[in-house]
Amino acid sequence: MTNEELIELLQVDLKNERKHLAAYTQFAVQMRGLHRNELREFCETQAADELLHVTQFSELIVHLGGVPGTEVNEYPADLKCPGAIVKAIVVMEDEVADKYTERLNQTEEFDNSATAYTHLFYEEQLLDSWKTAREVEKMIPKDKSCSEKS
Repeated sequence: MTNEELIELLQVDLKNERKHLAAYTQFAVQMRGLHRNELREFCETQAADELLHVTQFSELIVHLGGVPGTEVNEYPADLKCPGAIVKAIVVMEDEVADKYTERLNQTEEFDNSATAYTHLFYEEQLLDSWKTAREVEKMIPKDKSCSEKS
């Protein structure tokens, strides 16, 4: 895989990392209801982690000879209910975990060190997103008192 092809993949995923940064920040300030403070703190911590991911993706793009994009994929910015927010987080993290699984398949052939490094980079990203989704799933309330649209 060429550096240009790697850059294209990374640019697509950088948009999602920027989405996660924006979403966690938005969720933290919009949160209402029971356990607001704890979930706000969680979202703020996740936002800091996502900033690190944005930086890592951007640095890799630069290293490969590209210029990081500035686009952000859309996310549900109007959520306030903790239950709806944690469900949205699980969906968001699972989406990128699936995307990173796809990237691992795309970078499986190590024809150069850049591809091999990018493959390992995606392994780390997959582990982080999948683990976050599984932990957040444990936060989803079992009752239906909080609608998914709130």
